[in-house]
Amino acid sequence: MPGKRVEQWLFLLLLVAYGWLFVYFGKINNPNEMVRIYMARAIAEHGTYAIGERVRGADGQLIDRGPVYSDWGYVNDKALVCRGGQAPACEGTLYAAKAPGPSLLAVPVVAALRPALLAMTGAPPSRAAYVFALRWLLCILPTIAFWIALRRFLLAHAVEPAVALACVLCGALGSLSLTYGQMFAGHQLSSLALGVALLAGFWPGRSLAFLVGLGAGTAICMEYQAGPAALLISGAWLLVRRPGLRGFALAALGSVLPLLLLAHFHWAAFGAPWSTGYSHLENPGYVVDMAPGPFGISSPTWERVGGSLFAPYLGLFYWAPWILLIGHAAFWQGFGAGAGRGAGAGAGRGAALTACAVTGYYLVFQITQSLWRSGWAVGPRYMTPLVPMAAVAIGLSLAGRRLLLLSVLGGAGAAGVLATGIASAISQGFPPEPFNPLVEVALPLLAHGYVPRNLLQAAGVPGLWSALPYFLALGIAIVLLLTAPLRLPAVVRGRATGAIAALAIFLLLAAVQLGARRGSDAGAARFLTSVWEPNPPPGATPF
Repeated sequence: MPGKRVEQWLFLLLLVAYGWLFVYFGKINNPNEMVRIYMARAIAEHGTYAIGERVRGADGQLIDRGPVYSDWGYVNDKALVCRGGQAPACEGTLYAAKAPGPSLLAVPVVAALRPALLAMTGAPPSRAAYVFALRWLLCILPTIAFWIALRRFLLAHAVEPAVALACVLCGALGSLSLTYGQMFAGHQLSSLALGVALLAGFWPGRSLAFLVGLGAGTAICMEYQAGPAALLISGAWLLVRRPGLRGFALAALGSVLPLLLLAHFHWAAFGAPWSTGYSHLENPGYVVDMAPGPFGISSPTWERVGGSLFAPYLGLFYWAPWILLIGHAAFWQGFGAGAGRGAGAGAGRGAALTACAVTGYYLVFQITQSLWRSGWAVGPRYMTPLVPMAAVAIGLSLAGRRLLLLSVLGGAGAAGVLATGIASAISQGFPPEPFNPLVEVALPLLAHGYVPRNLLQAAGVPGLWSALPYFLALGIAIVLLLTAPLRLPAVVRGRATGAIAALAIFLLLAAVQLGARRGSDAGAARFLTSVWEPNPPPGATPF
């Protein structure tokens, strides 16, 4: 199909996959989202970063209160700045312990939503209404736009359309991007900002310096751990593209606003531009977790390596096995034939090597992080920003109609879509107890008709039938990935064999994903049914 029609269909496919299901558990009060919304409300409604205060009541007990905090109640992931004594047994001011970027982005949406709903319904927005609006406006739609832009970027570097589409489908629907692109948290927003910096810096024939700086600075404002990645992209851009004094000034200008906002929050809340909420954690357990070193960094262990990369309960390559091809991309661009010609030369090679370096940084960060288990998660959520990097590096390294590698990408990507898609239909995070949450939690709940809220469910369509558009979108993506070799130019021999190989790889990996088990524990599944909204969903059977 012509490129414009492909983009239109791709937009529709991603829109359904990302937006059809509203996966939300109000009773869990996910701190990753909610503490940021507390802060956005505090800024929009009360002109302060503080989400509440801890004071000593008449009975001598410490209580948390404040306009937003008293309205919505307890939330985790807070920072406490004491007015004497030591946290948490002190009076003081409560802040979000997270990087402030998501909250600052949310302020205009929060400020507009409250009067709009008051005028229409006479009632203030619920927590679910805030989450729904912020997910759509700041995560889902920008994520879809980014993946379409990434496809254009690969095509501009002479990557075959079949390869470019396969990389986008793998990244958008077969990875952490699908799960955290539906959550208002820092992971995906940081990922998008770093992705923008990379694409802007290495777009062929252009060097969009202001966007390079804006993306890099914004990524740090969204998640602190994006700092080294932002420096890698910015430094590589300076070395490869040599933008000159004007380009350097534009990039610096682009980074100023987000970094000044970051510094202002730190100064106002914690007393210094370099002081973060991690130095004032309110939760004693988190203080212990972060104690080994700065941001919880400590020596890697084999448990962290195996758990973070391969284990069913968390492993990156279990949930998104196509990312293993990053090893080929790094070798090909650094030492192979791709190092001197075609898509491997100039801006393309610079983009691929930079993306490999950023991917490597996030892998190292994950296995040296004391909180490597990530709490409730689908995959290692701290590594979400490496997904677009892997898609870019792999796509540029498959330029040149490499049939075998495209078959591997298609089969492994389809397995990623299957596993991540099923899990993301149930929750954006599973308790750490199940060994294989795909088999022990997601599939049993779907089999019993536990499907998140959606338009068909609201119209009375029960159970799995209401999720049909979502699973149809995933099915189309899987078919497109498995048939990617067939869409190479006719001069490429063995395309049918390549499609058969992709199918075989998919079936093998799916068997591994679904067969990995160590007993069975239904406790996590039962807990999710107890907090499901609505409870039970229409058409569900007792679990």
